[in-house]
Amino acid sequence: MPVYIRIPSLDVVYRDVWVMQPLYRVTRFWLVENDYVDAKGDSSMESAMEVLYHFRRGTSMSPNEKELRIWWRTVQNPIAGGRAGSKFYKHHIDIDWNVIQMYDIEIMKEGKKETVQKGELRINIRPYIEMPDMSAVPLLKFFDNWFRTRLLKKNLEENKKMLYQDAYRLQGMLKKYLELKTFTPEFENLHEKFEFV
Repeated sequence: MPVYIRIPSLDVVYRDVWVMQPLYRVTRFWLVENDYVDAKGDSSMESAMEVLYHFRRGTSMSPNEKELRIWWRTVQNPIAGGRAGSKFYKHHIDIDWNVIQMYDIEIMKEGKKETVQKGELRINIRPYIEMPDMSAVPLLKFFDNWFRTRLLKKNLEENKKMLYQDAYRLQGMLKKYLELKTFTPEFENLHEKFEFV
């Protein structure tokens, strides 16, 4: 049984107007670009990244409201000699989308009528590191705690820092896309907020 080391989670909360499909795509593109894969190791993330997709039309408050819950589970591919850890450490980022009170509205953009979504969007980013449990090996179980707290401490802290930076950059990209205040350096936006497909 592996040992999971949790890193503080990050949230993006947004209550305004947005277009869901490009936001969904730009987040997936960011994960692919940063060497994240799904649980089956598929780099296109087509087979097992999305664990849950729950869409509900009509709530107790209004029959026109929609609710959307999406759970993504990703693992970063280890890069030999690179920045993504090793086969000993697996970097995971779990992304939970929760959209409530969402309904479609029409806006005018450059003289055209466009359909956009309005509601409350919450994106929870939970990074964690997975490493093998040494206590399962009979000879190493006596040294497991010492091994993790002394011998691997520096390497583990570096991996925690790298994974937290990845999660923070993902949060910054989402905030920039949604035009929220960020505390990270500004990068060029690859997609516009109201980019229609």
